[in-house]
Amino acid sequence: MLKSWKHLFVKTDEPTAGKEEANDAISFPANETFVPAAAKSSNTPLPATPVADAVVSEVIEVYESGLESINMPGYDFYEFYKAISSTGQTSEHTYQLAFQMARSMDKTITVQKLLQDAEFYISKINEVHGQYVGQGQSKLQALEEQKRQEKGQLQGEIDHATARITQLKAELQQLESGLQQKQGMLGKIDDGFRPQEQAIRGKLQANDSARSLSIGKLQQIREGIARYIKQ
Repeated sequence: MLKSWKHLFVKTDEPTAGKEEANDAISFPANETFVPAAAKSSNTPLPATPVADAVVSEVIEVYESGLESINMPGYDFYEFYKAISSTGQTSEHTYQLAFQMARSMDKTITVQKLLQDAEFYISKINEVHGQYVGQGQSKLQALEEQKRQEKGQLQGEIDHATARITQLKAELQQLESGLQQKQGMLGKIDDGFRPQEQAIRGKLQANDSARSLSIGKLQQIREGIARYIKQ
């Protein structure tokens, strides 16, 4: 399961301008692997894997929990974002009412401060997304290396068997049998790794989709502030 952003950010009581950057990296579980979009595939191309809605929802939940975990004391863009999101409306009237409510709770609230806070939260989503991509790339590279080693070992055995066939005719039948068996194993390596690679690619696609959806919601509120609230 994906970890909470509480492992990513240090929650501080400083004002928005002093919010700290992430100080810990996401760790993928040891028994799960994630594939980067830019990683090189092996001999057999992997088909695109549809992203399950449940996986996207899971990553979005991580992003939402992360936003909540770094929310500063008092009223800022996060509370404004939650207020607008809870109405399900994006009209000027909704934004005006939400801004009036914000001002009633904190007289220091301004459009500029809300927009500045919005950039902070968006930057954190981008930061976490990048960490997921980086870790996915590392996991895929580890898989590729493991696969390369297994192929190399089997290929070496095949070469050795071929040489022995040439040198020792008396063992030809036995060596040919072993050679065919190892060649069959070599041809199945890609198939053996394919389910893991497809699952990894699906999770990275879910990470991309969740990031886009989360940022889209935040940007919608930010644009609404700039469009509907005048000071």
